[in-house]
Amino acid sequence: MRVTIASAVGDASGALTSQTDQFEGSRRLGAQLTRRFTARLSMLVLVGLFSIGSAQADPIACRSDPTTRPEMGPEMVVIEGGRFRMGSLDGDSDEQPVHEVVVEPFALGRCEVTVAEFSVFVEDTGYVATADNGDCRALNEAGSTFVDGVNASWRDPRYPEVAQVAAMPVVCVSFHDALAYTQWLAARTSRPFRLPTEAEWEYAARGRTTTARHWEIHPRASQCDFANGADQDAKSRFEEWSGAKCADGHVVSARVGTYRPNAYGLYDMLGNVWEWTADCWHASYEDTSIKDGPRPEEGDCSRRVVRGGSWFYGPAGLRSAKRSKDDPARTYNSVGFRVARTL
Repeated sequence: MRVTIASAVGDASGALTSQTDQFEGSRRLGAQLTRRFTARLSMLVLVGLFSIGSAQADPIACRSDPTTRPEMGPEMVVIEGGRFRMGSLDGDSDEQPVHEVVVEPFALGRCEVTVAEFSVFVEDTGYVATADNGDCRALNEAGSTFVDGVNASWRDPRYPEVAQVAAMPVVCVSFHDALAYTQWLAARTSRPFRLPTEAEWEYAARGRTTTARHWEIHPRASQCDFANGADQDAKSRFEEWSGAKCADGHVVSARVGTYRPNAYGLYDMLGNVWEWTADCWHASYEDTSIKDGPRPEEGDCSRRVVRGGSWFYGPAGLRSAKRSKDDPARTYNSVGFRVARTL
């Protein structure tokens, strides 16, 4: 009987030990799996964080030979419609009041219209651009202002120490030149190309963000990653300039696709060159329509809206809400355009 009891106790003890060992093994396995899961989850979170806005500069973006695809026109991006708050409480008075705008779906040029693309238009039509007489306003040698009388045109914008190339955005074009290009493009492609409205432009420039600059949602992003504006390279050439505390290797206009795009895949929405829009000038957003923002053909049409800032501007001038205006017949070597298309 004692033997039986001892055997039973021994068997029970062995079973308990075995169960304990199994439990401990399961616990260790569970802990190990938990650690692996946590490590993988952490990695996924990190990948997610650093993948947001991770599109890079594209050395071939918008640089295909425009003569090989005459029926297509510039590379376009379809922008889904939606609502957004247009303007800025922290900006200039002409950016107020901040108001909600509904934008219908449309397509916008992935890049600013290039010298190569504008050249095809001129060669095809014999068009005489506004500044073909050399009267484009160009930055002076001191870098302090834009001046006439330096024989600058869209063919040669007289950049300081930099030669223009075909992949740069065309500049020294007036509003009338930009409009003529879109009308020619629409006729050539049988597609409704046009200039973007001011509301469409800001909606696209924001790229679903509400920050002053679309890249500010990304950790450690800087102006020099996403925009060609005044920076330390510019300051080394023009001592009086102030700009971002970074350097991107460019003082004036850069080739399209040099910088990273926004969330819509659009390049140079801020910086590089100002862009003509379809809108006549409104001194504020009072009485604007929730349907489509400022009405393009209402307001002071002796001045047209330009957006986006340029290589001449530091961070204060490179904001999605930043507005400016000019005579539709005036040209600068810091002003170009991009096209839109009605869907």
